[in-house]
Amino acid sequence: MKSTSLAADPIAVQAACRALFAQLVASGVSHVTVSPGSRSTPLTVAADRTPGLEVSVHLDERSAGFFAMGLARSSRRPVAMVCTSGSAAANYLPAVVEAFHSGVPLIVLTADRPPELQGRGAPQTIEQEGLYGPHVRWSQQAEVFGTRPPEDAVRLAALAVEHSLTPVPGPIHLNCPFREPLEPPSTEPTPATLLPPPIGTTPPSPDDVATLQSLFSQERGLIVAGPMDLDNPGAAAISTLATDIGWPIIADPASGLRRGLHTKHAPVLACGENLLAAGLADLQQPDVVLQLGGLPTSRSYRLWLQRCDVERVVAVDNTGRFPDPSFAVTDRVAANPAELAATLVPCINQHERSGNTDWTDFWLDAETKAATVVADLVATAPFDEPGVVAALCRHLPDGAHLVVSNSMPIRDLDAFMPIDQRHMAVSANRGTNGIDGQVSTALGIAAGSDAPTVLFTGDLALLHDLPGLVAAGRLGVDLTVVVVDNDGGGIFSFLPIAAESGVDHDRLFHAPHGLDVGLAAPLAGATLDRVSSGEELDLALVTSVGHPGVHLVHVRTSASTNVELHREAATVVAEALGGMSL
Repeated sequence: MKSTSLAADPIAVQAACRALFAQLVASGVSHVTVSPGSRSTPLTVAADRTPGLEVSVHLDERSAGFFAMGLARSSRRPVAMVCTSGSAAANYLPAVVEAFHSGVPLIVLTADRPPELQGRGAPQTIEQEGLYGPHVRWSQQAEVFGTRPPEDAVRLAALAVEHSLTPVPGPIHLNCPFREPLEPPSTEPTPATLLPPPIGTTPPSPDDVATLQSLFSQERGLIVAGPMDLDNPGAAAISTLATDIGWPIIADPASGLRRGLHTKHAPVLACGENLLAAGLADLQQPDVVLQLGGLPTSRSYRLWLQRCDVERVVAVDNTGRFPDPSFAVTDRVAANPAELAATLVPCINQHERSGNTDWTDFWLDAETKAATVVADLVATAPFDEPGVVAALCRHLPDGAHLVVSNSMPIRDLDAFMPIDQRHMAVSANRGTNGIDGQVSTALGIAAGSDAPTVLFTGDLALLHDLPGLVAAGRLGVDLTVVVVDNDGGGIFSFLPIAAESGVDHDRLFHAPHGLDVGLAAPLAGATLDRVSSGEELDLALVTSVGHPGVHLVHVRTSASTNVELHREAATVVAEALGGMSL
């Protein structure tokens, strides 16, 4: 005998959904991305009717996820995401994984079929409970919406935001089952009583502060700053700490420390990749390495840690990563690097030395020599990726936001981006180092900031996220996209397999696509500049960066030329540093 199907009470459903979003707003969420769908109708309508909540509509859930992640990074607050059931929810996974490993707070709300329709072949029905596995900080299977009082939804929303921020920031997943009918009533629900916002982050522990302070008596120390989402006060705190204890900072381009006014006084090094490759630190090993944030882009850093015997390597990170692929980390400090530095600075000023030492001057001298020969190389080399980096550094205005994609662009930036007192916020998805969602991430960052935003990307990463590029105009976001196009995966030309005569490297690894990526511009309603020289790129940047709309700057490059320039940079730095000693 057939069972009587259960029906939803639209008034109760909408009351719960409105309570959910009202509490999200009360807890600090101001934006929700929505991807159209049927089962998510109650969530979508409730979000759109919630005061204080901005709603953006995205056709592609994968792009929506990366947009939300970029927006959360630039706005420095959690962003909510709403999608329907089935494979739509699965398309969030790449962004969820990146956010988990980058420590970015996301509130993932997936609509679902009710329990009685699970396992019966109902359309758009998959097992969504625990869908994201270990890649979320917290997950919860909600009761069918409308069957519980709105206060339950309030508590769920408050817990969701709290778990997205503490103790380790990252994505959370709330799976939300709904019964039909899904359409909301015309009446307004009675507002629910809301809870206060979550308490802020926990300050660094006294034990951690004491541990770090005890190491600062060592003169020979290095600070290695990996990718971090630092604001200006955070960069100032870390640079002040380095200045006071006399430890140079090897600054990843996405560390937030390579550009800004703090570089006028702080011992910041941009040429760390080539300095470490040149063997300088093998001969003048530090006693302590203080590693901040994510794993640096520099491969030379990882190889150097493997072959050197540094007594203490202290990893400071608030996202639970403590990256250690070289098996060299001896101490792990769970703290926000900027907050820890701000706590330590007064202690150092009272009890430790202040200013440069011979050790500091040695590294700064090496940086000056290396930066000079690298700049000379770029100025006289054929126009290729290093020339693109030079043009971006020349023409991006003070305070601009540069989003850089993985594979070669982040490595080009690491090798060829010099120190500069003009501020530039550099962002990169270095949690899992994938090429997913680069355009969408840049759109989210641009949407959360008033600063001009530029994406520096490779051709494969652009093709991987064409839905993001197409969405830019519809979302009303201003963005300049500089794409270096070597017709495939240029980074694979750096691998040893490229020299194997018995392997078809071009077909299997470089994988040329043969497409004219410039044709994406009219599809996205973007302007198009095709450039083949530094002068043409200069003009394209001047006429696009900070101007309304979407702009695509297409730069044809050569993978083999870029390989040669990277290797030549390492060679000229090694030659320039030959014979240096402390």
